[in-house]
Amino acid sequence: MKTFLITVDTEGDNLWQWKPGEKITTENSLFIPRFQELCEKYGLIPTYLTNYEMACDDRWVEYARKKEKAGKCEIGMHIHAWNSPPDYKLNMLYPGNPYITEYPDEIIDQKVKFLKGFLENRFETQMLSNRSGRWATDDRYFKVLTKYGIQVDCSVAPQMDLSEIPGRSKNCGNNYIQYSCKPYRINEQLIEIPMTSRIMHKTSIGSLKHRAKVLLLGEGQWLRPIYKSLRELITLTEQVEREESDYLEFMIHSSEFMLGGSPYYKNAEEIEMLFEIMDKYFMYITKKGYIGSSLAEYGRKINEYI
Repeated sequence: MKTFLITVDTEGDNLWQWKPGEKITTENSLFIPRFQELCEKYGLIPTYLTNYEMACDDRWVEYARKKEKAGKCEIGMHIHAWNSPPDYKLNMLYPGNPYITEYPDEIIDQKVKFLKGFLENRFETQMLSNRSGRWATDDRYFKVLTKYGIQVDCSVAPQMDLSEIPGRSKNCGNNYIQYSCKPYRINEQLIEIPMTSRIMHKTSIGSLKHRAKVLLLGEGQWLRPIYKSLRELITLTEQVEREESDYLEFMIHSSEFMLGGSPYYKNAEEIEMLFEIMDKYFMYITKKGYIGSSLAEYGRKINEYI
């Protein structure tokens, strides 16, 4: 059986342009139902990896709680370390938002403990799945996730080198180039279900030099719809199927459903095109026999054989 996972980083509006000290708004909570209805149209079960400010939004909490209790979605944890209590000031050597892995051990522990408890209280359900902000992981972080009962993580982006993206210090992102593309066990309790991301050697657009470089060295592709046509999503899907993988992991941010919620969509027509592409892609994968699943459910399914 082939499984289709949908992960939604459920967070505030247009955090790409947010600056410390500014208020974070959560108006995108009003646009998530449209996406949820699209998923239900095809029997798909999104996992909404929710961060602190979205868990403070009563509109999102009320809607998501009902959908989760009906088995239509999963609520998981998504920690933006710079905005998730307790507050802790890091030295600001670089302007990037800090990674959870830049904090001292005891602060990582406190932040994970607080957010997991806050989410469980707000949504009235157990948090079993997690994705860290900015795809950050290390052994200390995994140890804390395990301590507080997280069973599935999806923070690893195989074949992607994110190490040069600064946080508060230089080169503190993760280099996942050599990481497995298949699920694996981090420890006895915690399973990693990596993002569907690959280096693709394909015909590209741009200058002759750029096209030659992509054909020779490849170009990073993620199973997320920004700047992609339906054909590009299908091409990546076909690449993963040639590897005989039994799952696909699709990713999007909740704020991308709203005009002005991200830097990717400039007008209403582009938002409509996004939903049209997702509609056609979800139809494509269900016709191919993929079955929708939450992250936690898929983790339980594969637990016995990885």
